[in-house]
Amino acid sequence: MKPLSTPFVPGAAVPADLPARRGGASLDVLRFLAAAFILLFHFGPSAPVNLRLVSPIFEQGWLATDLFLMLSGFVLSRAYGGRLTQSQMRPTHFFLKRFARLWPSHLVVLLIFAVFIVTATLLGFPPNHGDHYGLNALFAQAFMVHGWGIIGTPTWNIPTWTLSALLVCYGLFAVYARWVHHRSLIVLAGIAAVVLAAAHVLSETLASHAFADLPLAWGLLRAIPLFILGNLIERATARLRLSQAMFWPLATVALAAACGLALLPRHLLSDTVILMLLGTVLAVSGGVTFRESVVTQRLGRASFALFLTHSLVGAVWFSLTPKVVAMLGLGLPAQWALWATALLAAMITAFLFDALVDKPLSTWVSKFSFVRGGV
Repeated sequence: MKPLSTPFVPGAAVPADLPARRGGASLDVLRFLAAAFILLFHFGPSAPVNLRLVSPIFEQGWLATDLFLMLSGFVLSRAYGGRLTQSQMRPTHFFLKRFARLWPSHLVVLLIFAVFIVTATLLGFPPNHGDHYGLNALFAQAFMVHGWGIIGTPTWNIPTWTLSALLVCYGLFAVYARWVHHRSLIVLAGIAAVVLAAAHVLSETLASHAFADLPLAWGLLRAIPLFILGNLIERATARLRLSQAMFWPLATVALAAACGLALLPRHLLSDTVILMLLGTVLAVSGGVTFRESVVTQRLGRASFALFLTHSLVGAVWFSLTPKVVAMLGLGLPAQWALWATALLAAMITAFLFDALVDKPLSTWVSKFSFVRGGV
């Protein structure tokens, strides 16, 4: 999840010598687009007219979540697979490094969330779903175990269940990375088929639910296979090189086909094809080289901040919106403008959080010996 970091100065010219990494710009932008769709999915029901009634595509938030989990596996395999395979990085160091990247900023947002809920309650404005903000759930999120099936209902900073599940994925990846890194394409395809088949069977057997959008209580069962599939796609396409002229039609057709299939009645076969199409988007995005810029790199970094902070922004914004609408007697156009401003507020908050909190905090934590690799 961590792109190449470059300091951002408003109005500054883009350095001419930024490296043209294969997949650098495209994967950063793809990560941001996935986070933006999750934002729309979560804010959609609070629109003046529920977006899910406007178009059924806004009900398919699982597409972005699955892509995010696969993308995490893809990026981690590319960034760390070689070093783990060649013993240039200890598995424990890898895991602690990833934990240190996620946990501090997650904890900051969670503490702000808790302060907001407590303050609003004391002022006489308790949250609509008070049962979603219990102490047990708060502690589970604080220790990042809420995506392990411990908490079965949406609570506090809901999207971060994926970060919790990814910690388990990181631990597993540190162990098995060397066993898949140099496998042939046929072996990788075979492993992918087994992983996907096992995921479908276990989901239907244990959860009686489709694998592609398993609920929170089965977060690990959903996240681990998708993360592994991302690893395998990265290994299978490690030598893939695509021109920009080939990338656009391939990515567009694959993404449009995945969205189109998601609108049809759900079926195991269609779900499998959708995951293959999302994997195709991932593969072609990792195989094309676009010129990187400060903008693409900031989008990559801000995607994590947007993912982390948008539920907090939504909780604050949409607790105030009904009161503003009633007090001012706003009509439907003004209500839509107010809702659109919530999207803008979430975006601005993400970029500010990245620049003022996440990046400095990440830099500070990176100085600790356990992150640098020391004893």
